[in-house]
Amino acid sequence: MAGRAVYADRCSSCHDADGSGTGNGPRLNQGRLSRAYPDLADAAVVVAGGRGRMPGFGGILSAGDVSAVLRYVNEVL
Repeated sequence: MAGRAVYADRCSSCHDADGSGTGNGPRLNQGRLSRAYPDLADAAVVVAGGRGRMPGFGGILSAGDVSAVLRYVNEVL
């Protein structure tokens, strides 16, 4: 699954389609992810294991899918 598809399927309901975070999740667009997690490996730990109200997706997404969605958020949103 490509990063855009993973984001649309698993992330956009909380972080919104454009990453603006007006839903339940924090804002991810405009470089906020890379500022919060300069090393995307740290962000991958959060995506896989969850944090706060965010569920973990480690049992649902492959490591490649997690990497792809983080690249999408970091490079596109």
